[in-house]
Amino acid sequence: MKKIVYCFGDFRLDPLARELLRGGEPLILAASAFDCLVYLIEHRERPVGKDELVSAVWGRSDVSGNLVAQTIMRLRRQLADAGDGQHCIKTISRAGYRWLPDTIEHEVSDASTPVNPVAAEQENAAVGARGRFSRKNAAWLACLGIVLMALLVAGRVVWHSHRHEASLLMLRSGQTAIVLPAEVSAPQDWNWLRFGLMELVSQQLRADRIPTESSRTVLSLVDQSANATASPSSSFALVLAPKVTLAGGVWTVQLDAKGKDNGHWQVESSSTDVLTAAHAASVLLSMQWGMAKSSSALPNDLSLQEYLLRIDAAELAGHQELERELLDNAPPSLRKAPELALAEANFHCHMGEPEACEQRLTKLLQRLPADKQPLLRGKALTGFWYVYYRQRRFAEGDAVLDEAVSLLREQKDAGALATAYHARALLKTYEGKFDQAISDLGLAYVNAGLAGDTVGQVCVEQAMADVAMDRGQYRQALALAQRDYERLQRMGARKFLVLPLQGLIASQKALLQYAAELDATDRYWPFERTHLQVGDPYLRHALVIWRAVALADNGRTGEAAVLLKDLLPQLNEKEETVLVAWACSLLSQLALDRDDVPAAQAWISKALVGDGLQELDQDTDSASYIEANLVNIHVLVRGGKLPQLKRAVVAMQSWVEHAPRRTAWMDIMLMRAKAAEAWSEGHRASAREQLKLAMDQAELLGVPGLIVSVGQGYAIACLETGDTDQAMAIVGRLSTWNRLDWRVAWLEARIYRTLGQASAADSALRKAQQLAGDRVLPLDKVPPFF
Repeated sequence: MKKIVYCFGDFRLDPLARELLRGGEPLILAASAFDCLVYLIEHRERPVGKDELVSAVWGRSDVSGNLVAQTIMRLRRQLADAGDGQHCIKTISRAGYRWLPDTIEHEVSDASTPVNPVAAEQENAAVGARGRFSRKNAAWLACLGIVLMALLVAGRVVWHSHRHEASLLMLRSGQTAIVLPAEVSAPQDWNWLRFGLMELVSQQLRADRIPTESSRTVLSLVDQSANATASPSSSFALVLAPKVTLAGGVWTVQLDAKGKDNGHWQVESSSTDVLTAAHAASVLLSMQWGMAKSSSALPNDLSLQEYLLRIDAAELAGHQELERELLDNAPPSLRKAPELALAEANFHCHMGEPEACEQRLTKLLQRLPADKQPLLRGKALTGFWYVYYRQRRFAEGDAVLDEAVSLLREQKDAGALATAYHARALLKTYEGKFDQAISDLGLAYVNAGLAGDTVGQVCVEQAMADVAMDRGQYRQALALAQRDYERLQRMGARKFLVLPLQGLIASQKALLQYAAELDATDRYWPFERTHLQVGDPYLRHALVIWRAVALADNGRTGEAAVLLKDLLPQLNEKEETVLVAWACSLLSQLALDRDDVPAAQAWISKALVGDGLQELDQDTDSASYIEANLVNIHVLVRGGKLPQLKRAVVAMQSWVEHAPRRTAWMDIMLMRAKAAEAWSEGHRASAREQLKLAMDQAELLGVPGLIVSVGQGYAIACLETGDTDQAMAIVGRLSTWNRLDWRVAWLEARIYRTLGQASAADSALRKAQQLAGDRVLPLDKVPPFF
């Protein structure tokens, strides 16, 4: 067997053997320090952020920054790199740590790895036993149901993994796993689960070709452990500790597996049936280990529910290729099952393929009359929500979701009903019907609780956070998103982290918490490093744009522009029109920041149809439209194009007046547009009046980002018209954020310069430039930032 070793200076690092030599002499490192060193060297082409390092090495989010710093310090001492020079591990401000030495990779033969002929023979034998379920247990899986968009399931399943390949190599080379007696938190008559669950999990692991000690051997070890000087389980490749809890009629099975090399995996599954939860958790654990990488590894006699469980497990574990293969290569006996057709349609939905999803759901509905298959028909109708969302066909979507809710109410299936309410609420949110959305979300939350779906409840809470953001309640939204993220992280539900992440980023931006905003994007960026699975390209592309937004807010505008320009060729202009407009509008604003008006005009023309004067219907994304048009107005002001500016303001006013749900935020944008028009026509007093009205409204909403944006234009307008006292008053109202936003510090510099306070002006300007990063600060004489 071949393995990689790294050589730098007189050091030799062998990750597989977990050995660091200096001049041939071994050095002693703590396990976490050794893992940090390996990770930094493997990713030496770039800085590694602290959050990324914590996730890779410790596998959890509650590790203090002090522990990371101490670990790096100990590493530096061992590498004789403890001086100020930092020749090995360099601290990069606001980026993390970077490995510097020239490092050579050598591929060498690993003579130390034992070859087990029995294991080798098993590896080459027929693999049909992998993933086999006993037929007598098939009924235990009946209540699992079908995953709809992986948000709400009949049995809750979450996982967390800290991958250590050494433990898996031990399993494949013949070393064994051990399953300990379960810890049971349930009434006394369920005490049989202590050993019964241990045996059930052991059987499932063996079925998936994971060498597992017999229960008799385990019980013998448990009996001896009281007199042993060391844990008798320490000699096994993996030690698996089950825990089962009954609460509110819902069983939760947790499997905690730890390897000899500090590898750590956690899986959790919930259901109203304890054996269903145990089976699901066991399947997910073996799926997570990669023990079932092909559908050919499965036996041909799996029941439909067993096969659907494998598909769900592959989807939840992020194995999209395996999920597609399972759907394509289903056994002939299962191919005609409508449940499998529904799973296939949902797969196309969560992969971001609305047309394929709609085709399959439409064809499936023809096989599901309401009088004979009401439950399955209700689930299929619910699946349409994504199609109507992506295609902005909200009215059709409302009607279909109403039918789904009506059908599912009669079926008494709380999990399916929760999914339908949740889906209908999402459509209502996109339509701006927030009161109806909140009502449906409340119903979804209660039904998810009745189904024992805690993760589903968290997802509903995140939808509530989205509504709060739409209403301008960013502090409330941030609290909800932060709590939901921490809960999902604690439970290991990595697949669902994308939901609160977007809420975190948007809320932190609105609250001017720019450093935290960038940190939030670091949790998923880059995707291949963080291993965050985002199957839907629309969602994935949106996350890329959020990354660019965070970079720009933190003064890294050059990186942001490159990221957006690289993304644009990947966008589908037909299906991702909103994202195209968003990205081009951002590029236009970045060009304005560089005072490059021609480039700004070129980018904004790509964001808008024609010159942005078109009237849009209620299905168009209001935020993207109105923000892009405000950028367009900035461009027209800077370019001195008054006729086009007047038409743009008229079109914007018409759109706001005919919006299905007019908001204060829209009115503020319109006031700023009118102020720009008045200023360009020489009506300075009228422009200031519009800006004052906008400032008053912004302060009523209480969103810092909006207040600063409006206040900047208002203060400049006052300065340009000689009203220094009013400008000072405005800047004083903004001073709360002078250490967060470059615009406030820059305004302070302008005020001090006007007052003749050169020293104070220079100090404020330096602070502004530090916050602005690579952004070019505007000259003293600039048009107002409306």
